[in-house]
Amino acid sequence: MDLTTDQLAARWGIKPSTVRGYRYRGTGPEYYTISRLGRPLGSSRVLYPLDSILAFEEANHITPLNP
Repeated sequence: MDLTTDQLAARWGIKPSTVRGYRYRGTGPEYYTISRLGRPLGSSRVLYPLDSILAFEEANHITPLNP
């Protein structure tokens, strides 16, 4: 299962812009992008694999608010 930026922000109880900032600075969990041609209209282009999120949370002592 992969999470969108909005879903990850909700999980951590922060704003989506904060998650985007982590991504921009390279300080957040690993993510991947989907080509515009390979995704349904209106779907998220950036996804975070759950295993990367769990590893990041453990390494950084983050307890999700909404697991």
